[in-house]
Amino acid sequence: MTGEGRTPAGQRVWETAHELFYREGVRSCGVAEIAEHSGVGKPSIYRNFGSKDELAVAYLREKAVPPREILRAAREAFPGDARAQLRHVVGQIAREITAAGHRGCPLANAVVEFPDRTHPVREAAEALKHEYLGLFTELVAPLPVDDPENLAHLIQMLVEGAHITGQIFAPDRSAANLVDATDRLVESYLRR
Repeated sequence: MTGEGRTPAGQRVWETAHELFYREGVRSCGVAEIAEHSGVGKPSIYRNFGSKDELAVAYLREKAVPPREILRAAREAFPGDARAQLRHVVGQIAREITAAGHRGCPLANAVVEFPDRTHPVREAAEALKHEYLGLFTELVAPLPVDDPENLAHLIQMLVEGAHITGQIFAPDRSAANLVDATDRLVESYLRR
């Protein structure tokens, strides 16, 4: 259900679920906890969202910025300069890692929480991650490299690692190293 179609109670549930899912995790946060924090009864939650899984999938889809929007913004900011477009996108991710309250990538967090690859939350998170891999592939494809798909996969690995190390160590260091490592990796793939 879109934001415009939600009742006021549904909107309170949506906002509460967003906060709790990101802070506590999707699996550990139950409908009873969402009801308690939002002040909305469980029957109303189910009427507005169908199930907790449907609410969690909608949450993941909203948290994921559509790759097409990211690509469009990068191309508008740096028309015709694929390397600058990639740096722009990686720089945005680095800024997210250092943002106050950042708890890692919500998609990666959901993948870890739901090991069953057939669970709808896991399927949604994986599908969205594949879209981001496609974004990186599209960003590096114009570069003079021999294997853009592998380079994109390695960049995605750096991004995932930076989100995790930002939670374990210093976010600023992880963000800076993401930018530096991506530049070095791309440089190592460029044809001479």
